[in-house]
Amino acid sequence: MQIKRFNQIIALCLIVLFGVSSCERPKEKAIGYDYVITVVCDDRNWEVCEPVLAKKLGKVYQTPPTENLYSFQRIDPDDLNANILNKNLLIITRLEENSKVTPHVKSMLPDTTIQNMRNNPRGYYQQADAYAAGQALIVVAGKTLSDLRGRLEVNQQQIFDFVEKVMYERNTNFIYRAGEQFELAQKYFDQHGFYIRMMHDFVEIENNAKTNLVWLGRDFPYRWLATSWETPTDEDLEIQVENILKSTFGTKIRDVTLNLDYLTVEPFWFKSYSAYKFYGLWESKSEIKGGPFIAYGFYEPVKDRVYVISGVVHAPNKAKMPYIRQLETILRTFDTEVYQPD
Repeated sequence: MQIKRFNQIIALCLIVLFGVSSCERPKEKAIGYDYVITVVCDDRNWEVCEPVLAKKLGKVYQTPPTENLYSFQRIDPDDLNANILNKNLLIITRLEENSKVTPHVKSMLPDTTIQNMRNNPRGYYQQADAYAAGQALIVVAGKTLSDLRGRLEVNQQQIFDFVEKVMYERNTNFIYRAGEQFELAQKYFDQHGFYIRMMHDFVEIENNAKTNLVWLGRDFPYRWLATSWETPTDEDLEIQVENILKSTFGTKIRDVTLNLDYLTVEPFWFKSYSAYKFYGLWESKSEIKGGPFIAYGFYEPVKDRVYVISGVVHAPNKAKMPYIRQLETILRTFDTEVYQPD
C-alpha cells in the first residue's frame, strides 16, 4: 500500500510539474488600427520598396473622397520596441552593417532563418501572433536594392493574403464579441439554403422569396447587407453577377442606384468559388445620400445558383473603409452548409 501511495504521489507531482512548465502566459492583444502597417525600413530601401507595396496593400478606393486599403506608418528603428505590439508590422532591410534595422532583425530571428531567407531568391518571413495575439509580422531581407524589390514583387500577393487573413480573423473576433443572431441566420438557411453569421444589432428589412432577396440593416453609421440569387444562365459569369448586382440596387432595392462611373470589378477566389469582387459608389434616388459599397458574385454548385452578396455604407464625416471591412468580414461567413457555433 505504501509503494502504491508513493507512486500516486510521484505521478501527481509529474502532472503538476508538466502543467506548470507547459503553461505560457497569454499574449497581449495586438494594438493600433487594422488599416495601418507599421514599417521599419531605411530611407533608401523604402524609396525602392514603397511603390511595390502600394500596388496591393496601398490600393486606393473611392469612398468618397478616397481612402487607402492600408496606409504605411514608418517608424525609426529605435522605436520598434515601443511599437512591437502593433497589429501589422513590416520590416524591410538589406542587413547592412551600418543599418539600425539590422540588429533588430538579428535579435528577432535565428541566424538559420535569416540565412535561409536570404539564400532563397523568393524568400521572406511571416508569422501570425509573433509578439501579440492578432498580429501580422513580415520580414523581408534582400542582398541588394533590386533583390529586395524583386522579393516584394514576386511575393506581394502572398504577403497581401497573409495580412488580410490575420485582419479578418481579428475583425471576426471584434464583430461577434457582443454576440450574434443565431436564430435569424438559421431562419435564412431553413428558408433559402444559405447561412451568414449575423451581427447582433442588424435588423431584417426585407425577406422576399419571390424576388430572391434578403436585406438587413443597422443604424448610424448606416450599413446594409443584401443577398440576391438567381438561376445560372448561359451568360458569362461576370456579366450575370453584374446584372444581379444592378438589379439588386435599383430594382429590388428601389431607392439605391450604383454610380457606374466608379464601378470596379476584379476576379478573386471566395472560399472555393471562382468569384468577382465589385466595389464603387452608390447613391440615393430620393435623398442627398451615398457612399461606398462592396459585393461578391459567384456560382455555387450545390444549390446551382449565382449569388451576389453585398454591403453598403453611409457614414458622413467618418472614415468608410473600416466599416466596409467589417461588412466584408460578415460576407465572408456566407456558406451553404449549416454553421455550427462553438
